[in-house]
Amino acid sequence: MSEKVVIVTFESVTDAMAMEEAVKEAGLNGELIPLPDELSAGCGYAWKHELTERGPLEALMKEKALDHDKILEWER
Repeated sequence: MSEKVVIVTFESVTDAMAMEEAVKEAGLNGELIPLPDELSAGCGYAWKHELTERGPLEALMKEKALDHDKILEWER
């Protein structure tokens, strides 16, 4: 059974780590993962998040001005 999730890619490790810190402080779920082979970005890490929490995640990213490359819905 496949699962659809939100994947956020980054240009730098610093951006990925800032995302991890902000999400944890906000009490949202998600995790920093190695960038899936099917995707490309400047950084080898991506943020994986529940699709049902995409709205709160994007609001947090805007509020905290978190730099990122892309926000994708990805099925694994």
